Amino acid sequence: MKIFKLKKEKIPELGFNTQIYLREQLKKIKSMIRKGHSKLYIEFGGKIIQDKHSSRVLPGYDEDIKLKILKKICKAGEVIFVVSSRDILRERVRGDFKTTYYEETIRNIYEFKKRGLIIKYVVISLLDKNNPIPLKIKFLEKELKKIGVISYRFFAINNYSKNVNLNDFKINPFIKINKKIIAIISPGGGSGKFGICLNQLYYEMLNEVSPDYLKFETFPVYNLPINHPLNLAYMAASADFYDVVMKDKRQKDATSYNRDIENYELLHILAKNFPTQGEFLKKISSATNMGANMIAKAIINDEIVQREAAAEIARRLIRYKFEVAYGKEDLKVLNQVREVLKML
Repeated sequence: MKIFKLKKEKIPELGFNTQIYLREQLKKIKSMIRKGHSKLYIEFGGKIIQDKHSSRVLPGYDEDIKLKILKKICKAGEVIFVVSSRDILRERVRGDFKTTYYEETIRNIYEFKKRGLIIKYVVISLLDKNNPIPLKIKFLEKELKKIGVISYRFFAINNYSKNVNLNDFKINPFIKINKKIIAIISPGGGSGKFGICLNQLYYEMLNEVSPDYLKFETFPVYNLPINHPLNLAYMAASADFYDVVMKDKRQKDATSYNRDIENYELLHILAKNFPTQGEFLKKISSATNMGANMIAKAIINDEIVQREAAAEIARRLIRYKFEVAYGKEDLKVLNQVREVLKML
């Protein structure tokens, strides 16, 4: 009689401990919530659920951990979900699921509900005020209304990344929410979340409220070198936004990236316009200090993380080669990943 031996299932090598991360990230956020503010806006960077990128580059990472933290921090708060009109109109695709951001918006709302988070407000951001509202945006608004979600239109502000003109905020509405903590989330990066935060902070201060701001950040990791494969994998993943990881000039030995550094300066300028109501915002001293990021604390095997992060860069390179070949992505994005690969 022939005896068949069962193959032992290979146990995946872990480079990251989610439980350590959960503990440290919650502790860090709680330590950054200052007493006395009337409102706190927390911007959550990246994907809140099914974060496949993080689970690939950090083996052991729970891809829904951000949602678990959000629910603990904002259990008595509210959530604003932001999706970019530009991503919808160009039919941006989420690579992991091959779904457009139009589809992702609706899908995310249902997925959040399954996990115990109800989305009441959706902002469609970065609309062009000089052109009529596109039909695709109107269709999305109708779909949202059918499922009981209130949608808001937010228009792009000219030269937003260079300066803050208080009159510019008047083109967009104030989303009045009577909760102390408000989380700003999105289906992915580059959705315009910070612009919504800035808009809300402006109106809060205009209404004699003293708000605060905090960013929940995953990548880049501020206390790892710029050329650490984990930070390089972030640059490859965000190549379509042309994000660049760099030193934070206001924070010694800290790693940040171009958009956060620009955003910090805008936040600082806005706060200066409100000497009294801007008191909490003015206490934020750098782009790094805007955010809570305890990723490095939970890395238990850096060699595994570096290996998987390098593999992720290679995957992104292959993906963008195909997308450029089929006319779905710009050659500049592919070249951006090629430059990242050279830094490994």
